Amino acid sequence: MSRFFSTLLFIFSLFSCYNYSTNRIVTTPPTLVGITLIGTGVYELRLRAGNPEAFFSGYTLYTGSTSDASRNPADFSSGKACQLPLNLLPNQPKEYSIEVNPTAGPLAVPGAGENTNRVCKIVATLNSGDYLTLRSSVISLDLNSGTKDIYVFSMPSNTLQVP
Repeated sequence: MSRFFSTLLFIFSLFSCYNYSTNRIVTTPPTLVGITLIGTGVYELRLRAGNPEAFFSGYTLYTGSTSDASRNPADFSSGKACQLPLNLLPNQPKEYSIEVNPTAGPLAVPGAGENTNRVCKIVATLNSGDYLTLRSSVISLDLNSGTKDIYVFSMPSNTLQVP
């Protein structure tokens, strides 16, 4: 008899659970802390982020000649994404960094004074005076319509100007 009631209680709890969502996941944008030139054309972009989402896929960098142009690109595919796989997942509330380098390849070993919590490398050429913004992205499935979006982007981060 107790087995029957425990099974019934389990089934009832499944049908009475309302703490879920069928909406797409939206990730939080990072907060940019600073940008530093660490080599010829190579920058360290420091950020604070906490992305505990299971389907977190990285960051995308957008640049422009104005703050508004970098925050609101005409086409989201114009951004430069982190090279995958990510070096580490930014899921703790601490400072991380991204290497922005015009040359593809593995991450550089952080030098003295550089942030060792390096998430990834973004292959991009930055020019002095450019404005840059990051967006987080997650892989998302929409269970209501049965469709999937490869990446769903966050709102834009704050914007920094390249020194």
